[in-house]
Amino acid sequence: MKQNRLGRTGIQVSELSFGTLTFSKHHADIGVETGAYAVKRGVDLGINLFDTASSYGTQNHLREGLKGLRNKVVISTKTNAKTRELARRDVEASLRELDREYIDIYHLHHIQDADDLTARREVLEFLLGCKEGGLIRAIGASLHTVKGARAVLAEQNIDILFTVLNSEGLGIRDASLEDMLEVCRQADARGMGILVMKPLGGGHLRKSPKGAFDFLRNLGMVDSICVGMKSPAEVEMNVSLIENRTLSREILSQIETIPRRLRINNACTGCGACVEACAQGALSVDYSKADQSKGKKGHGTVDNHKCILCGYCGEACPQFAIRVV
Repeated sequence: MKQNRLGRTGIQVSELSFGTLTFSKHHADIGVETGAYAVKRGVDLGINLFDTASSYGTQNHLREGLKGLRNKVVISTKTNAKTRELARRDVEASLRELDREYIDIYHLHHIQDADDLTARREVLEFLLGCKEGGLIRAIGASLHTVKGARAVLAEQNIDILFTVLNSEGLGIRDASLEDMLEVCRQADARGMGILVMKPLGGGHLRKSPKGAFDFLRNLGMVDSICVGMKSPAEVEMNVSLIENRTLSREILSQIETIPRRLRINNACTGCGACVEACAQGALSVDYSKADQSKGKKGHGTVDNHKCILCGYCGEACPQFAIRVV
């Protein structure tokens, strides 16, 4: 598979990267052994960049799937930490769970705007210390907003911009697709690496995946396209699309054709934590479904036209009532 240089980092990454959020308990809830099998197939087909996060619970999947490949693959992970101490715990957990002496890319997870980045200054400083000490090769920031992208662009110590980006601008809540593209152009000109997520807009662009991938490739500034995958068949499909190869009927028959969706089960108490966590404005609480006898203030509802299946609402739910299925 074609590889690109990741900005000024000196790291070479495959054009397609493997996202593991789909393994998490908030998505398909895939076991370590099953997830590791899909990861190994990705390696076999030329993928060398694998993405996870401290909050996904999927670093163990990568450890098992990448055994024996210590210097042949690139691992990207993330921290939601707001303090130096919590960041230290996340980095130590990543090194332990991934069984690595260093992490290739460590991201500040889900930067929303300049104020958010400022609030995490001590975390960034901690990661810089880790980079100087050889525990991290590069520092990035993942984000879903143009405000977040602009804040990251203005920070000289961040090497990589990891943003939501697709042909329809799905998942960019605060501005237009062109606004995000302009920030990416500026980041590319400055020598930052550009990684993108949600290339299929949470499944909304699944009817023409090759066109969605080609849009990003033709921009000339995207170093790797991160796709969430959960089975060897899905890996085969996405690699075939990236490499312009025909997919066998056998593999096609193994791939699910039913669109994924967000499900909120009856454990929901209507607390509203998911609404606050949703950057897309896709969630709300239906208070007409309140049931005081069960301690329910209402029931969460989802606007499927806005939902990009990121799974952050599931992480925020104290009742574990939300899952991407």
